[in-house]
Amino acid sequence: MQYNASVVIPALNEKENLSKLIPDLKKDNISFIYIIDDSSTDGTADLIKQFPDIHFLFRKGRLGLISAEIDGMRLTASDYVVVMDADLSHRPEDIPGMIEQAINTSSDLVIGSRYTDSGITNDEFIRKIISRGANLLFRLSFGINLHDCTSGFRVYSRKACDYLGKQVDIENGYVGQVDIVNRLTHNRFKISEYPVVFVKRTEGKSKLKMREIVNFFLFVIYNKKIFKLIVSLFALTILMVVLSFVLIRFV
Repeated sequence: MQYNASVVIPALNEKENLSKLIPDLKKDNISFIYIIDDSSTDGTADLIKQFPDIHFLFRKGRLGLISAEIDGMRLTASDYVVVMDADLSHRPEDIPGMIEQAINTSSDLVIGSRYTDSGITNDEFIRKIISRGANLLFRLSFGINLHDCTSGFRVYSRKACDYLGKQVDIENGYVGQVDIVNRLTHNRFKISEYPVVFVKRTEGKSKLKMREIVNFFLFVIYNKKIFKLIVSLFALTILMVVLSFVLIRFV
C-alpha cells in the first residue's frame, strides 16, 4: 500500500540508537524523518554528516517529550505522522501495519499497543506493573476503552496533527500521552489500537522517572476523574454487600 507518511522521533542522548534506527526506517516507504533533539551531550549532532537527508531540530534545553512530538508534527506536511521512541523499543516493521490500519479504519490516531490481542511487551517486570496499572486506572477513571494509552508508538492523521499543533497546554512527559488521548476522544477524533511488539531497551537509560509517575496520578486527580472512580468502586462494593445479604437471607 502506498502512503504519504513522516516519522517524528524525540531524542535525548540517543546517538548510538539513532544510528541503528534511521537506516531501518529508510528501508520503508517513509517520506521524511524528523529528529527532535533536546540538547543531547553525546554527539547526536554529528549524525547530520552521516544522514544529510534527515531533518534535525536541535532545541535549547530539555523541553520535554510531548513538546518535541508536537514541534515535530508542526514541521511535517504528510498525510500521516508516525511518532516513536529513539531507544529501539519500537520496531520499524510495525509501522506499515499501523498506517494501513489508520487508512482502512479512518483512524486519526492508531496506538501501537502492547496490551491488545497479539501485542507483546518484553519490558522489565516493574515497568510492566507500572504501565498496566496506569492504563487500568486511566481506563476506569476516564471511561475510555483503550488498553495502552501510555504508549508512545503512534500514527496520527494530518487532521489530528493540525489540531494538536494548536494546543499550547498539553501535559508534558509520560502523562502527556494520556492527555492527548483524552483530548482527541472528547473532540470526536477516532482512535484505534494496533498490536505491536515492545522491545526492551538495550542501550542508554530509560527516561521514565518517579516524577513522571507522580505527575500521572496528579493528572487524574486534577481532572477529578479519580472521584468518579472512587464513587464507582464504592457503589460496586455496596451493591455486592446488599446482594450477599439478600442471598444469605432469602436463598
